[in-house]
Amino acid sequence: MNVLILEDEIYNYHLLCTMLADMLPDCTIHGPIVSIKDGKRFFRKSKESIDLIIADIQLTDGLSFHALEDAPADVPIIFTTAYDEYALRAFEYNSLSYLLKPIDENELKKAIRKASERLITDDKRKEFFSLIAESGRYRERIMVNTFKGEKVVGVGEVRYIVSENKNTYIVLHDGTSYYIDMTLTLIADQLNPRKFMRVNRKYIVPLTEVEGFERDINGKERLILKEGVKNPVIVISRDNKRNVHKWIDGMHTPQ
Repeated sequence: MNVLILEDEIYNYHLLCTMLADMLPDCTIHGPIVSIKDGKRFFRKSKESIDLIIADIQLTDGLSFHALEDAPADVPIIFTTAYDEYALRAFEYNSLSYLLKPIDENELKKAIRKASERLITDDKRKEFFSLIAESGRYRERIMVNTFKGEKVVGVGEVRYIVSENKNTYIVLHDGTSYYIDMTLTLIADQLNPRKFMRVNRKYIVPLTEVEGFERDINGKERLILKEGVKNPVIVISRDNKRNVHKWIDGMHTPQ
C-alpha cells in the first residue's frame, strides 16, 4: 500500500510514520507534503499510484483541500486537525474520515478501515471541499506555546498580536503574552478580516479593542485601544490609514 501524508509539522509526520509502520508493515510512505503548492505538484507530476491519503487540514500556505482537488477521485482520505471549527460533522455526512490531534493509534486504525471501505464520488468530494473550505475559512482558536506545553486560545481573548524581533506574540486581555510559531502575515490571512486587521507591519488588532485615534504634532496617527493592562503605541502606516478608517466605520472589509 502506498500512503501519502500531507503534514507541515515534522513531529506529527514522524508520529504517523511510526504508527503506520506498525499497522501496515508493507506500506510505502510518501511525504511529507507541507504546502498546497507541493501537493498540487505531486498530484500533477508524480507517477506513483497512491492508495491512501492522510492530510492535515492546515498546511503552511492554507487549507489542504485546495491541493486535494487535484488528487485522484477514488483515493480515500483521512483528515487530521488540531481544531474543531472545520465543520467536522460534514465529514461524517460525506463518508470521509477525520482525526483530532493528538492522534490516537486506535482511532487511526478505525479511520483507515473506514476510509478504505467507504468512498465518495468525485462530484461529492468537490462539493464537500467547497463547503468545508468556506465554513473553516477563518480561525476561531490559536495554539500557543507555554512552559508546560501548548494551550488553546480563543480569538475572542486576543487584545492584539505583535511581531517583535522576527517573533510573533499574542497578547490577551489579562496582559499575558504567548509566542506562536507563525508569521504575522500568515496569522493575518487566517483571521476574519471583519474582526481583525493588520494595521501596520508590526500589529494585528481586533475591532472590539479599538477605542479611537490620536494625532501627534507631526501628523502621525496612532490607534488607541480600550483601557487595558497593556496599551502599546500603534502608529498606523500612512499607506494603510484610509483602509483602517473604513474598516472601523464598517464600510470596508480588508482583503
